Amino acid sequence: MIDAHAHLVRSVEEEAGYYLVPGRRDINRYASPERVIQFMDSLGISKMVFLVLIPRQYRGPLALKAKLNELPEDQQQETRKQVSRKIAPLMRTMNEWGCKTGQRFPRLYPFVCISDDLGDVNDMVDEVVSRASQGARGVKLHPGMFSFFPDDEQYWPLYQKCQELGLPIVADSGLWPTSPVLASFPMPVIEQDQKPPIDYGEPKNFVKIPEAFPDLTLVLAHLGSAWWDERVELAQKYPNVFFDTSQGFSAVDMLPVTPRRSLAEEDAVRVMRRIGMERIMFGTDFPAVSAQPQLEQVLRLPLTEEEKQLVLSDNAERILRL
Repeated sequence: MIDAHAHLVRSVEEEAGYYLVPGRRDINRYASPERVIQFMDSLGISKMVFLVLIPRQYRGPLALKAKLNELPEDQQQETRKQVSRKIAPLMRTMNEWGCKTGQRFPRLYPFVCISDDLGDVNDMVDEVVSRASQGARGVKLHPGMFSFFPDDEQYWPLYQKCQELGLPIVADSGLWPTSPVLASFPMPVIEQDQKPPIDYGEPKNFVKIPEAFPDLTLVLAHLGSAWWDERVELAQKYPNVFFDTSQGFSAVDMLPVTPRRSLAEEDAVRVMRRIGMERIMFGTDFPAVSAQPQLEQVLRLPLTEEEKQLVLSDNAERILRL
């Protein structure tokens, strides 16, 4: 079995500040490289793709970037530069750590984080080339977290370079931040007083990419998050677009990460087959979301054994070239 969508941290202490899961004790924090191997063995995971991001406790400047449009025009450029000066060194540090982790642990496959916070397009391309030489197996994009539209043509040289190097891109395509209604067991439903977020990662914002780069492998994460009708349309039009199941599907024993918008478990197989079972990979979003309930969910779906084998292992090996 392969987990095609996970995240790792540099230490147990960093995990405690990154993933704020109520009641989780240090003994149950397995997201550091040394401990995750033990976790993988306990669940039967042979390989894990880990997507490098900036830990939550260091993302303060990104909150300011998300509000750039609210600032007077003459302040936006300088504020953007201030954010980038803080975020770029962190991103490079995390990417370097991710590549070194992949070198130390052959069962862990790093996908490095890229955004325009690194500088201009040449800086983004240089980062990809440098990390690919250090063992990066792909690129992670998170439009919501870093406040950019993926179809912005400033990213075209980045996509071109990934296509040339044969590096897959895994992009967050769920709601970010989470829905205005936050439901998280055992906490009650909480109404958040906030403006509706900009849906940078909505699947429709990726349409131009597979059209312009037909040989680029593009994975849209979080199949069950929202907008599955848009995902089906993309899949039917572009054969180089793929999906992962990270965060699972909403069910009585699987509280959705994005309430009211999540794909229900009883509808999951129908949607998956419309997309094509050969284009969907099992992923978890570990450690933010527990891996075992998601595995159990896939195993109980009314899929054939051949379809389960594709989702749980074979597709990731082929699509991500593991």
